[in-house]
Amino acid sequence: MAKKKQLDHDDTLFEQLDFDKVKDELNVEMLAKQQAMSGKPPSESLSLDANEQKIINYFTERLSQVKQEIFKKIASYEHMAMRVNDITATLTEAKYASEEFLQNITTFQESAKQRIKDLKQELNVKKNDLKNFKIANALTREASYPSSKILYIGIIMLILLSETMLNAYFFAKGNELGLIGGAAQALIISVINMTLAFFLGSFLVKRLNLVNKSALYKYGIALILALSALLILLFNLLVGHLRVQLGIDPENAYVNSIISFQQNPFGLHEFDSIVLVLVGLLSFLIAFTDFYKMDDEYPNYGALDRKYQEALLEYTELKEELLNEIEKMSESILNKLETRQMTSRVIMQELTEIPIFRQKLNDHYKEYYNYLNNTCNAMLNVYRETNKEHRSDEAPAYFNQREELDADFAIKIVEPKFKKDLVRYQEEVQELPHIIGEQKLKINATLKEVITELGENSETGTVNA
Repeated sequence: MAKKKQLDHDDTLFEQLDFDKVKDELNVEMLAKQQAMSGKPPSESLSLDANEQKIINYFTERLSQVKQEIFKKIASYEHMAMRVNDITATLTEAKYASEEFLQNITTFQESAKQRIKDLKQELNVKKNDLKNFKIANALTREASYPSSKILYIGIIMLILLSETMLNAYFFAKGNELGLIGGAAQALIISVINMTLAFFLGSFLVKRLNLVNKSALYKYGIALILALSALLILLFNLLVGHLRVQLGIDPENAYVNSIISFQQNPFGLHEFDSIVLVLVGLLSFLIAFTDFYKMDDEYPNYGALDRKYQEALLEYTELKEELLNEIEKMSESILNKLETRQMTSRVIMQELTEIPIFRQKLNDHYKEYYNYLNNTCNAMLNVYRETNKEHRSDEAPAYFNQREELDADFAIKIVEPKFKKDLVRYQEEVQELPHIIGEQKLKINATLKEVITELGENSETGTVNA
């Protein structure tokens, strides 16, 4: 035989031997001739000689090597077969998934109820405060205020900066420090204007809207407003006089400006001073309007409503957070079940193929044993025929007998119990979708009950006067 062959193209374990090469390696023909010329083995011999035993040992060793490799494969199959434990675990998880979910959701539910209760109590306090305030002040409308004060604050800061920069130019002409000194003076004047605008726009003028105050109180507020308006006018006129005096006598400008103002408040003849007064009054009016619109026109109404709305938002976000957590818990366990089901199917597919592979291995092993046994006897036959040709006496009678490499060559590859267990597990895996389906129904029913209960415990209404 010039080339090696394989009994199984998928498994190089069962590889055929090169007969001629083995024959030369064992020196079969030469040893047979040497024995024949020495009259060996004797004609009356009943047992194999050393050369025949050497031939048998060669093939026995080859058979032993194949056995060892097969034992390794069987061990790997056994390891794969142990994966039935994964299926068992999956079946257990599937059967008790709803109980596990119920246990987890019950603990979570108690915690969620307490959190809702605490926040709802806080919300109800703010809700009642707002409701009582509306009743006490005969308010039937909703509070009106901007959702964000950033724009209004930005406008005020822009007015403050613009007024300061513009006034800095006017004051710089009469200030020994130039533009820097003028900017410092302008900033102080702008801050005073803004402070008065804030007091009047955010607080004082809104007191006129109070319904539970007497007419005398409101007349008093109106008088204060009128005096405040006059104060703003006089303050800006005084600033105009200061600008004039800074150009005449910077060292005595403050004293002279007061004297000049007392003599004739409206006696401003310089264009820069008149512009300065007009800029101050315009900045005040814009800031006053801005502060007035920054919150509801009714005092404290906007603040109480914001507290209620913030509590309501926090309460709503808590409910959404709790519901999301509940749904995540449900999705987590359902996804786990789906993953386990897919894994079980893959394992089952692997396990189903094991008996096929093992049976195939068993058949090939038997075939290969017969091949090695026949090859061994063929090699013995070459030795014996060569010995017969070169000896002068009769060959031993046992030369006509076949030899067996291994009287107990069979290997237990296919386990009947495994086949039986495999059928049982296969039935359980096929039942798995039905089990998971039932668990899903139970989980979804529990989920619906919990969501409904949390919703009932968290109901809240609008604030009505």
